Amino acid sequence: MHNKNKVLVVDDAQSVLTVIREILEDEYIVKTARSGEEGLAIIPDFKPDMILLDVTMHGIDGYEVCRRVRQDGIFGFIKIIMVSGRTMLEERLKGYEAGADDYIGKPFKPEELLAKVRVFMRLKSVEDQLHDLNKELNDQVRMRTEQLVDAERMAAIGRYAAGIVHNLNNPLQVIMGNAELLAVKHPDNRNIMNLRKAAAQMKKIISTILSTSYRESNTEYVPIDLNELLKDQVELLRSNTFFKHKVKTDLILNPIPGYRGIYHHFSQSLGNLIKNAVDAMYKSPQRILHIETSREKEYIRIEIRDTGHGISDKKMDKIFNPFFTTKPLTAKDERPTGTGLGLASAKEMIESYDGRILVESEEGKGTSFIILLPLP
Repeated sequence: MHNKNKVLVVDDAQSVLTVIREILEDEYIVKTARSGEEGLAIIPDFKPDMILLDVTMHGIDGYEVCRRVRQDGIFGFIKIIMVSGRTMLEERLKGYEAGADDYIGKPFKPEELLAKVRVFMRLKSVEDQLHDLNKELNDQVRMRTEQLVDAERMAAIGRYAAGIVHNLNNPLQVIMGNAELLAVKHPDNRNIMNLRKAAAQMKKIISTILSTSYRESNTEYVPIDLNELLKDQVELLRSNTFFKHKVKTDLILNPIPGYRGIYHHFSQSLGNLIKNAVDAMYKSPQRILHIETSREKEYIRIEIRDTGHGISDKKMDKIFNPFFTTKPLTAKDERPTGTGLGLASAKEMIESYDGRILVESEEGKGTSFIILLPLP
């Protein structure tokens, strides 16, 4: 049901209050006050959209009420129409100076009062919408600024991390060399076999991090092996314990030609889509990440499919909107978090290569993102 706008009528003449209430109560919620003091006491709880305010009253007059309402910023965009038998220009200017939006003289015609109220209610509605939009834009700018600062901080951490990982190679070589010697001396010792296996896994992780870091620092167009890139992105995700222990990965990487582009465009975009698929399965009883590549005539086709919660028809139109997300920005536990920029940036990048990103989803079953990249 549509909520009615609220009007507060302040006048010390009961007959005027009764007449105005009868004119407005079919369209608006109307409350009345017999003095300026009573009107000011009602405003904080009632929160009217408009005040019809008599000028001459016992105690605080209409001008003073108007000034106090305007001085107190918490009342927002309340519209104030002064009602008075005094219609001299000087009186009207005094009302405008106090903060009134308009003036209507007594006696007034019901149609004139109703028309004036309707016009200013529409104006208030527009102002409220603009205020909400401005607040939303300010929030988005603040959030985006925080994200850019975080991104720069993470980039700096990434540069240091790459150096640290590189320096791990030397002690790891010592560990692997000694493990080999021990294996020769004690070929049946399972602990030594486990040590060799763990060291080999560490070497693979270090190699993946270093090669990915090196390629992402390159901003030139080069032929990219998208199958290798997808394998690396999956390998990097294994540092996430939820992914490593609770998600089954199904990789079907068919032969596809190298694709010319900037490496980090594809590592970030496909990485975002893979992470999104994993996040969607956080509460799913069955968790299978399916990634498949193929060549279809003039396209390279990449499908990233999950068995997550799916996307409702209501949300489908919004998923590529910047800042749209169903995930919290931060979480104290392992719940997935998001900024709402991953899918938007992935779509923008893929389309910059004249590619397309398609979505197929069924609530409760899962979602498929299909990327089609045109071959030259």
